[in-house]
Amino acid sequence: MQIDRLTTERRQEIMFPQLRQYEGFEEELSLEPVAKRLEELLGRTVYFADDCLDAQKHVDNLKPGEVLLLENVRFYSDESSKEESDRLAMARKIASYGDYYISDAFGTAHRNSATMTGIPKVLGHGAAGYLMGKEIDAFANVLHDPPRPMVAIVGGAKVSDKILLLEHMLSRIDKLIIGGAMAYTFLKVQGLDIGKSFNQAGQSFTDRYGEKQDIEKLASRLLEHAKLKNIEVALPIDHICHTECKLTENQIVTDDANVPDGYMALDIGPKTIEKYRNIIEGCSTAIWNGPMGVFEIPTYASGTFSIAKAMADGTTERGMMSIIGGGDSASAAEQSNYASQISHVSTGGGASLELLEGKILPGIAGLDDK
Repeated sequence: MQIDRLTTERRQEIMFPQLRQYEGFEEELSLEPVAKRLEELLGRTVYFADDCLDAQKHVDNLKPGEVLLLENVRFYSDESSKEESDRLAMARKIASYGDYYISDAFGTAHRNSATMTGIPKVLGHGAAGYLMGKEIDAFANVLHDPPRPMVAIVGGAKVSDKILLLEHMLSRIDKLIIGGAMAYTFLKVQGLDIGKSFNQAGQSFTDRYGEKQDIEKLASRLLEHAKLKNIEVALPIDHICHTECKLTENQIVTDDANVPDGYMALDIGPKTIEKYRNIIEGCSTAIWNGPMGVFEIPTYASGTFSIAKAMADGTTERGMMSIIGGGDSASAAEQSNYASQISHVSTGGGASLELLEGKILPGIAGLDDK
């Protein structure tokens, strides 16, 4: 454990974790209970400073080998201010408490904040911690020279949320599996009946360049590009459906890829599970981002859990390189008890998504390992 190493080397350790996004103090989101739990894990006293910007007296009292935990930095508006001058003002104060900066916060590495990018800029250096290093290595392996063939398994609700990932990954993968509610937009543009399943057909969104994008056209274009690149795209061929998104014992399984009128597809069906499993079995690398259905409801969890099992089996039985990109996929892997059998389960949903989209993460770009 990195804290153990630093404290046993007779250094003072000052930590400033983050918890959720908000402004202002909220007692239920205070990190004081975390300090107590950290004490139990480390077997030593962990001091707590209830004000990040007024902690010098605590720092002055620290002895070598002791640990100080600062209050949640997201209580302060300057942490995520749009003005760099505000972020740097906060960064200078926290940077004054120490001499070295080590970041293990991959989950927030996509944010340009006082503690992620400001402190290393103020100090003139920044090093990756053990966890951050593990995340960087895992994604570097899968994005630069992965064992072939490679499959990307992409799910979730909205095509608009994943279109950048899909477009960027087309140049890197050999096969693409699509599931979750976003699959029904792709099925719709292919002329299939999707009942009242959630979809984004007929909708548009404004991209990061301020341009309006038609989602149906994006979905169609992606399928065309995949075909030109000779990339196999797998979409659901049957579904678990119900009239409402709720726990039930009266769900139906469709015979094919069409969804009956009055029903919504809420998970992939058994034929699709078998199809997707066979694709994963034929690959040497698999990266997964997004669930196949509403796995939080047991009725519709089989598809998502089956992906976790297929990746776990491939890893343990064939040495497949398997990566889960955080977020709901990581939660599903934990719930299905397969997470420990995966090569790497990322701790950052948003960060891993942006990395897979080809973006540079500010919280990584600011590190130099000096």
